[in-house]
Amino acid sequence: MIRELLTPEAQRDPYAWASVLLAHAWIGGAAYPLVGWWLVAIYAAFEAVQAVISRRPLWWDSALDWCAVCLGAASVAYASPWPAAAVLGIALVGWRARS
Repeated sequence: MIRELLTPEAQRDPYAWASVLLAHAWIGGAAYPLVGWWLVAIYAAFEAVQAVISRRPLWWDSALDWCAVCLGAASVAYASPWPAAAVLGIALVGWRARS
């Protein structure tokens, strides 16, 4: 199971892609109150490790996941709807591109 989590995947299904992106934003929003901005550094390290050791490195996938986590954390940290709106906009564009 850990190997699967450490393997980046370019989902072709629009619903899977959007749900994974929104899940990363949720991770950022849910973990921010517990960990603070350390979450961003920890998750950046996780994504870098994932991109390096994966069988098929997808750097842009790791960067997009990290950005979604950051936007989720920023939405909670600043109590602002704009980062969440940005994540929804990215999810909509990605969903549309895959439909």
